[in-house]
Amino acid sequence: MDKSAASAYVYAKVCGMLAKSYVGERAAKLFSVKSLNELWGLLFTEEVPAVPETLLARQIEKKTEEKFINEYIKLVSCYSKPVKLLVNLLRSYDYENIKEIGAALCFNEDKMPEVVDIGSFSEINYKEWPNIAKMTENSAFSWYNKIPDIHEQQLNDTKLDQQFIYEMDKAIKELPLNEREVARTLFKEEYILKNIAWVMRLKVYYGLKKEDILPRLAYSSVNHDETDELARKAIEIIDYPIDSYSEWADWEYKDLLNPNEEGVVWNLDPRWFEGEARKRDNRIAEKLLHRYPESIAVLLCFFKMKAYEMDCVRSIAEGLKMNVDTGHIMQAAGVTK
Repeated sequence: MDKSAASAYVYAKVCGMLAKSYVGERAAKLFSVKSLNELWGLLFTEEVPAVPETLLARQIEKKTEEKFINEYIKLVSCYSKPVKLLVNLLRSYDYENIKEIGAALCFNEDKMPEVVDIGSFSEINYKEWPNIAKMTENSAFSWYNKIPDIHEQQLNDTKLDQQFIYEMDKAIKELPLNEREVARTLFKEEYILKNIAWVMRLKVYYGLKKEDILPRLAYSSVNHDETDELARKAIEIIDYPIDSYSEWADWEYKDLLNPNEEGVVWNLDPRWFEGEARKRDNRIAEKLLHRYPESIAVLLCFFKMKAYEMDCVRSIAEGLKMNVDTGHIMQAAGVTK
């Protein structure tokens, strides 16, 4: 299919798929179920497997992820030469797989960990397990060529995260000018919010100081400058108090903070912020999808929205398994009724 015909076909297919997906307002329906059996029935046509609840929750998550990946691969494959950015999104699973493999080898595990299969798009040679050098040979991960100790494994995870961001940024710069801006909008906003949420977590849960937080952020360049477009807004709040709302009152993202009630002690809640950030990120994708119907935005938005749906499925499955209040799960997932 030539690019124009493929784009028109992909847009039509994506609209049809999303109409049946639990995204946008339909996401709340996931949280109306009362059991894992009911959740399975909502998502799949096959009979519910006769397995314990802990295994059923995992099967639901795995099957949802596999379905999403297969759908995305079919859509990307409509293009005879898909642009690098679309392939990079899929290869984000390679990055997570290498982290899992590195951790397994670090802890001397005999069995290869469960990985996400992205088929021919993968750069990892899984048949060479447990030879990490052979698994990563001639790939973007060829530098990851020896079994790490625990300290190296954590450093490698950070290096992988940063490498993925550089690769995404590079792929965005290769796009035609008319597609570059929408791709950058989706990518940039996501990582700005992730950096902010990460700063909040490190402050609230670990009490880390600025000098300990800065190396853990995602940057758009190797310089790790405090004016970096992805890290700057997160760095600005590092010294904000976590128990006083007044200094956050005029902040750009104050609408994503947990509510401040008069007469009630306020404390920053990173989980609340993350839920609201996910909701915001998903709304942006919904709007851009239909604003640019025959551009790269369609598959970028589809990937983001379906990944959000997958996060919701994972949240409700884990919540049902652990008997967590549905309202708390919805808030954490950024879903409202």
